[in-house]
Formats: sequence, C-alpha cells, structure tokens
Amino acid sequence: MTIAAYRNVPELQREMRGFLGRHTDKTFDWDAFPGSRGFPELARAQMRYIGAGGSPKADDPTTLKPGQFTLSLIHQPVGKYAACHSHEVVEHFLVLDGVLTVGWAWDDEVIEARLGPRDMVLNQKGRPHGFRNDGVEPVLMSISVGSGMPRPPVYACHPREADPALARRFGAAPGKTLPFDPDSDDPRQREFARHIVRHAERRPVWEAGFARLEYIGAAAAPPDGYRMDMIHLPRGAGVRGYRRAVEDAYFVLDGALTVGWEEEGRIVEERLGPKDLILNPPGRVHYFRNDGLADAVFMLLAGTARADDVRFAAA
Repeated sequence: MTIAAYRNVPELQREMRGFLGRHTDKTFDWDAFPGSRGFPELARAQMRYIGAGGSPKADDPTTLKPGQFTLSLIHQPVGKYAACHSHEVVEHFLVLDGVLTVGWAWDDEVIEARLGPRDMVLNQKGRPHGFRNDGVEPVLMSISVGSGMPRPPVYACHPREADPALARRFGAAPGKTLPFDPDSDDPRQREFARHIVRHAERRPVWEAGFARLEYIGAAAAPPDGYRMDMIHLPRGAGVRGYRRAVEDAYFVLDGALTVGWEEEGRIVEERLGPKDLILNPPGRVHYFRNDGLADAVFMLLAGTARADDVRFAAA
C-alpha cells in the first residue's frame, strides 16, 4: 500500500490492521531458541504471532504485543526433539499436523503421550516436559504460554550436560518410560490426563448458531492465566458485537472468517484465512461471521482464567 493510499484508509481500519497477523506475511525462524544452537537434533522453527513465547526475541517487529498469553507456530521435522524443560507459567501445545510425542518427567521416570491433529496438552507450570517427533511427517503445532513475557526455560535434561540418548527420552532412565494411561490409578497418570484434551472426545456446546469445544476451561484442561475454545462456525452464521474486559484472539484453522470492530457507529471488517490471526484488545466491541462457502473453524483465546461472562447473540 502506498503512503497516499494508507492515508485514505479510515483510522479505525488502520488500527484494526495493526492487530492482524497474516500467515503469508510471516516466515519461520530457525534460530528462535538459543538452547538449541549447536544441537541439530533439537532443530525446530518458530513463527511468532503474539509475543515471543519461549523465544527471547521479544523485540520482533512483526509480532503483536502480548497481554496474558502469547501465540506462535512451531514446525518440528521428523526425528527431532525438544529437550526436557519447565516454565514458571503454563504452556499448551495444540497439534495441527502430524503426531507429537509429549513427555512429562518425575525425577528419572517419564510418562509419554502421543497427540494427533487437534489434540492438545496444557503443560503445568514447573512440570518438566519435552516433545519429540517420532512420526513420518513434520509436526506443526500452535504454542501459547500464560504470560506476555515468560522467563527463559529451565532445562531438566539437555544434551549439553546429559547423554544424548537420555536427553532424547526427556531424562528417563532405561526402562523408566511409561506409556500414557488415562485409566490408571497412578496419581501422575491422573494428573497428566487432566491436562490432555483429545479432539475426538470433546462434546460441542451450541450457542448463537455455532458450536464451541472447550479446550482450556472449567470442563477441560484447568485454566491458569487464559482460556481457549475451538469454534465451529457454519457458513452464514455470525454473532453480534460484544466486548470483554480482557483481550481475546481468533486463530483460523479452516475456512474463512470475517471479523469486525465497532466504534461510535463506525464498523470496519477484515477477512481472515487459514493460519491468520486477529488480537482484539480489551474493551473493543468486535464480532465474527462466516461469509464463506464452507464452515469455518478457529481457536478463540481469552486472557483470563475466569468463567466466560460473554453471552453471544446470533447476528
């Protein structure tokens, strides 16, 4: 857009575009995590949308300023892993493509679970965890942490200090890797199970013409800092403008989504495609609608752990 054309765009439209993250405008960063430098087995790439997540690159001019959560995409090639580490905040992994092996560590024992597309794990604060791609295709996942500026990760087992085979098992001693069993009476398994969400096991709640699958909330993984739902929006459906006291974000997975902002009788809209995002600031009246040819699916993240006080109304 030329400078002259930019000046002709209404102020509210310019402001709204400043809160968009277009997938086609972004690139993957293969040097996002200093702890992986010099260790090709740890290779993975990050695409930042909101904040820097676990990367120290908080000054990235292409990312949106975070509030209560960050959001980025991670691409992990086949055979690579992330060393076992912990954070002072919660962190979720939502698998978009591929199969991800996630491990939670208790001393020298690790429980491993495999997650498929649209499965999620919410890693507890302080719980050492790692992830690995044992599949035949790259893994793509979205990651969020429950802070705009998280501290650097604390490594529990890194190939810099540990035997590489041990680090690949997230620190599990030989014979100490346990398969995930959600029906087990082991309190560690029960704790892990509370934080894993299987897409196929979610039951939709219908309201205002759309379906909501809760991922992080009272009926799903326990919220701590933010909540997250998966929204299935049939074509032709939409909601009236609403506002929150906290920020929320839409990250599109399938289809096309029309998003709108309202201010003093003015309305501006933008269309989002797959892997596009909008961050709606606190207090802003905003809405969503599906004008496309197919149903739309998007993640809705809200910057509070409290129960949702928004009551959607069909447009």
